[in-house]
Amino acid sequence: MRLRSLFLLLTAAMLSAKLGLAQQILPIDLPLQFTDSNSRYCEWEGLGFNNIPNYLCTCNNLDAAKTTQTNTLWSAGSLGLNLSGAGIDKLGLWDGGRARTSHAEFGGRIVVMDSGTTLSAHTTAVAGNLMAAGINPNAKGMSFATQLKNWNFTNDNAEIIAAAPDLFLSNHSYATTAAFTNIGGLLYWYGDSSLHPTRDWKFGYYDNRSRIWDSVMHANPYYLMVKASGNDRGNGVAPGTLHRYWNGSAWALSTTTRDTVGPYDCISTFGNAKNILCVGAINAMPNGLIGNINTLDFSTWGPTDDGRIKPDLVASSGNILSVGSATDTAYAGLGGTSIAAPNVTGSLLLLQQYYHQLKGRYLFNATLKALAIHSARRCKIDFLGPDYSCGWGIPNFKLAAQIMSDSIHNSIQEITLLNQDSFAYFVYATPADTLTSTLVWTDPKGITSLPAYNDTTLKLVNDLDMRLYSLTDSLVAMPFILNPNNPSLPATTGDNFRDNVEQIKQSNLTSGWYKIKVKHKGNLLNNQAQKFALIVSGANTLSALPVSYLNISAKQISVKEIQLSWSTVQETNNHSFEVLHGTQADKLETLGMVKGKGNSNRLHQYSYIYRNEKGLGGTQYFQLLQKDFDGKTNPSKTISLTIKEPLSIQAVMPNPFSDELTLYYNSGQSTVQLKLYNLSGKLLLEADLPASTNGAYPLDLQNLERGMYLILLHHPSSGEFIGFKIVKI
Repeated sequence: MRLRSLFLLLTAAMLSAKLGLAQQILPIDLPLQFTDSNSRYCEWEGLGFNNIPNYLCTCNNLDAAKTTQTNTLWSAGSLGLNLSGAGIDKLGLWDGGRARTSHAEFGGRIVVMDSGTTLSAHTTAVAGNLMAAGINPNAKGMSFATQLKNWNFTNDNAEIIAAAPDLFLSNHSYATTAAFTNIGGLLYWYGDSSLHPTRDWKFGYYDNRSRIWDSVMHANPYYLMVKASGNDRGNGVAPGTLHRYWNGSAWALSTTTRDTVGPYDCISTFGNAKNILCVGAINAMPNGLIGNINTLDFSTWGPTDDGRIKPDLVASSGNILSVGSATDTAYAGLGGTSIAAPNVTGSLLLLQQYYHQLKGRYLFNATLKALAIHSARRCKIDFLGPDYSCGWGIPNFKLAAQIMSDSIHNSIQEITLLNQDSFAYFVYATPADTLTSTLVWTDPKGITSLPAYNDTTLKLVNDLDMRLYSLTDSLVAMPFILNPNNPSLPATTGDNFRDNVEQIKQSNLTSGWYKIKVKHKGNLLNNQAQKFALIVSGANTLSALPVSYLNISAKQISVKEIQLSWSTVQETNNHSFEVLHGTQADKLETLGMVKGKGNSNRLHQYSYIYRNEKGLGGTQYFQLLQKDFDGKTNPSKTISLTIKEPLSIQAVMPNPFSDELTLYYNSGQSTVQLKLYNLSGKLLLEADLPASTNGAYPLDLQNLERGMYLILLHHPSSGEFIGFKIVKI
C-alpha cells in the first residue's frame, strides 16, 4: 500500500500525540508498510527527530543450525538431558506480524496476543526457529515443545512493560530504518543531514526504546530480551547515486555521496540497550567451530557511541530451512541476523529449564546472560577477549549446561551488592588452570540524550568492578577492555568503566589461593543495592577437591598418602586408566587401574589414592596410561609432586562458637600464619602459631559480630594454605 499526498491523513490528533504539531496534512508520499529489496518487512512507526519518517523493520530470516550445540541438550543429544522447553509458558515474540499458528510444526502452541494482526512469513520463520516441533527435522526449533506468546511490534513498549513479569525471554528480530533503504525501486536515505551530512546518526545511539527496555529488565530480574543486531553493515550505494533524503519537511532528491555503513559503529538505536543480549550472525558451522570466525558481511558491528561492546554474541545464519507461512506444511529457506537471535533465545529457555531441574529455581536475567557469555567460544582464537564484531563470541550451550551441573570446577553466584560494600570469592588455582570469571549485572536505565552524531556520553549507571587479587591483596589481573577510538585493536585489560559485562581470564598462575573481588565506584543509584551474577570456572572453590579441569593434579594428603585426580569431558572407546608411579621420571611402575566411562561427552572426575606406609619423601612422579577397548594406549603427561611438611587441622572446637574457640593443628617443624576474614574479604585478625605436631591455639573472638567468617592457615615452608569456615552465634 502506498499513500498519495499522505492519504494516511496525519491530522492534528495523530501529530499532537507524537509531536505536538498544529493540525496539518503533510504532502509526503509515504507507505504505511513496505517490503524492501532485502525482503525486510517495514511498518510505519511515526515521525521522529526533525520530522523524519520512522519505520520498524524486520531483519532477514534464517533457521538456526546446530552451531551453538543446542542439539546436545535434546533427548537424542550427547548430554542426555532431554530438554525441550515443555511446560514453560514464559517465552515471548515481538515481530512484524503474526506467525501461521495453524502450521503443523506449531501444534497449537502459539497464542497471538494482538487481534487483527497480519500473517507474516518473517514472524513464522522466527517462531519456527524458537519452537517448531521438528516434524521436518531440519526445521526443528530450539525449545521445540514450549509455548509461545506472539505480539505485533506496533505497540511493543507498552506490551513489553505489561508482559515482562510473566516472561523469562523474548525475541526481537526487528530494527529501525537506518541509512539506505530501497522501497519499490526508489532509494531512500534515512539519516539526518542536519546532524551529519553523510552518516546516519542512529548507529550506536542509545534511544528511548533502549532506555525503556533497560528499565523493564531492571524492574523484572528474571526477564531477558534478545535482539537481532541488524543487517546494515556495508549498506551503501555508489557515489553520485540519485536518492531521496529528508530535508526537514519532505523527501528531496540528492546525489550527495553518503558513506557506506560500517564496518564499525553500525548497530542502530535499541540494539544498543545495555541489558539486552544483542546477537549478530556468522556462517553455520554444523561440523564444529574451526579457526578464526568472521561475521557475515551484513551483520552489524559495534561499538556503541559510548564505546560499549555490542553485539554480545553471534549465532549461525545463511540460507537455512525454517517454517514457511504459505501453507500449514510449508517450509522456506531464509537468511539474515533475524534467526541468529531466536537460535540464542530458544536455547536459553532450555538452560532455564535445566537449572530448575538441578536447583528447583530459575536464574536471574543477568545470570542467564553471564552464562551465555562465559561459555562462549571467541571468534578470533588468536586473541583473548571480546571484539566489536563478534562480541564475546559464539555461544556453546553444551558447555553452559556442563558448567551448571559441575559445581566442583564452576561456581554460579547471584549476589546483592549493598552501597559502599564489596564481595570476595576465594579460589585455589595451579599453573595448569585457566581461571575465568564473568561478571554481569542488569544496570538501571541510562539517560537518553538528544539526537546527535556519535554522542560519547556514558550510559552505565552503576559501575561495578571486578579484580583478581592474591591473598596478600596484590593485584593479579583486571578485566578485558576494548578501545572504541581504535575498534580494530584486540582486547587489552584495564578498568572497564563502560560495560555492564566484565570478564577476567588468567593462566599460568602460581599455585595458591586467590581472591576475586567485586566492588563499585562512587555510590550506587539512590544508594540502593545492585544485584549481580558472577560465574567462575577453571579452578577450585574453597570447598572443592583440588582437581584441575581437564588436567591431572597430585595433592599430598599426609606424609603417607597422595591423591591423584583428573577429569574428562569426552571419552571415546575408553576402557580404563592405568596409574603409573615412580621416584624417577623415567622409571615408572603400575600402581593400579581405574575403569573408564567407555563413550561419553559428559564431565567425569576421577581420583586415585597412593599410600606408602613407610612414609613419602623427595619427589614423586605420576602418569596415566589410557587404554582403549581394542588395546591401544595413550599416555598422559608426567606430573610430579615434591613432598612437603604436613599442615593439617585436627579440630576446631566449638564451631559454632559464642566467644572463644580452640584450633587444634599439625604444622611439623614450621610456624603457621593465621588470618581471619569476613565474607566480604576484609582482614580482621593475623597471628603466628608456633610449630607443633599436636598444637592447640585458643582464639578470643568475643568482639566479633554474629555471622560466618573464613580462617586461612599459611605454611611458610611449603607455601600450603588451608581454609575453613567458622560461625559465631
